[in-house]
Order: sequence, then structure tokens, then C-alpha cells
Amino acid sequence: MRHVYSSLLTSLLLLSHPVLFAQHKSLQVGLKGGLNLSSLQLADPAIPAGRTKLGLNLGATVSYYLKANLFLQSGLSLTSKGMKLRGTSSLGFGDNSVLPGREASLISQQWYGQIPLYLGYALPLGGAIKLVFNAGPYVAYGLGGKTRLTGDIVYDDVIDYGTWEEPTFGKRGLQRLDVGIGAEVGIELGRATIGLAYEVGLRDISPTQWVYIPFYPTSYKNRLLSLSIQHRL
Repeated sequence: MRHVYSSLLTSLLLLSHPVLFAQHKSLQVGLKGGLNLSSLQLADPAIPAGRTKLGLNLGATVSYYLKANLFLQSGLSLTSKGMKLRGTSSLGFGDNSVLPGREASLISQQWYGQIPLYLGYALPLGGAIKLVFNAGPYVAYGLGGKTRLTGDIVYDDVIDYGTWEEPTFGKRGLQRLDVGIGAEVGIELGRATIGLAYEVGLRDISPTQWVYIPFYPTSYKNRLLSLSIQHRL
């Protein structure tokens, strides 16, 4: 897994270096980072609501202007997704897995390398200020993360308070490939753009093998709200 992170970091550095690109007004390179508020849409009414988790995003962007204010934007980012559940067990797992009626928590951490392909438009508002809209598809690949269930876990005829932890992605975890669509609205102030974006995962990334706790035998789809600042180099 270490070489995957190293490759992603190298790619981010290369994308962020303007010397590698022709100095042409139609091509712009930038850095982008901010905060995420993520959740997972789970198709099971027994699983409690309120599953949001705070995370981060960091990456490099490449924008190609087709016309004065119309552009295509892509890039590469490292972004955190997942969910966080706290409440009264059994958190939808069933009484044979987690003892009901006690406090329990479930935290699912997902780290993705993500590439979007958005079509955008910058509406001039006067001076150096523009209102920016962009939307389009994205593809993401799960790099790592842990999923932890803490509570009174039932092991056959033994009940023990502790934490059950599994890798988020892998043979017994979620599928790594995620595909979805996103949209963003922002304010451009000179070289900086402050944007609010929302992403909807379209692919069911639920486990394909026999499901072990802390995973649910149900559909998993990513949801993400993010606030980011982009700076053109």
C-alpha cells in the first residue's frame, strides 16, 4: 500500500508544477484543498440516520478554457469519505452480533484517489470577481482506511465490550472502485476560488464476499459535501 500512496503524492506534485505545462492562457493549473462532510447511503431502514463524518481533501487541478469563461476541469485529489455512527446498539447489525440497548459506535474511513471531469462556466460579476459553476462525472479508487465497530459484540455465547476492526477495502470490505457525479458553485476572487460542492456516488460499493461485521449486508453509496479553496498557480 505504501507504493500506492507514494505514486499518488508524486502525481500530485507533478500536476502542481506549472513548468511542466506550456504557458498558454487556455491552460491553468492549481492547488485545491478543504474540508469534507461525508456519509454513506445504506439501503436498510434499521440502520440509524445521522451518519456524517468530517474529513479532508487535497489535490491539484488542471483547467482548459474552451472559450473565455467556458472550461473543462480535471485533476487528481486525495479525499476522505465514509461515515460515523453513534447511538444505542445494535446499530442495525442485529441482536446476534451486537448486544442491544447499550452505547455503540461505527466509524468507516475511506481514502480515495479521485479524478473528476467537470464542465464549468465562470460568470463575470465585475472586476476580478466571478461566479463559477461546474459539474460532471468522477471516478475514484479506494486506497485505504479502517472500519471500526465498538460496543458489546457477541462472539457465539460470549459477549465482550471491545472494537472489531477490518480494512475498509479488500476481500472482506468494500469495493475500491467508485463512480459518481458532482456539482460545485463558487466565487472566484482573482487567483483564488472558494467553492461548495456535492457528490453523489452512483456505484454500489458494498462487499462482494460474505459480509463480516463491521460491514452491513446492504447497498453502499457515497455522499459528500465539501468546502474547498482553489488557488491558480
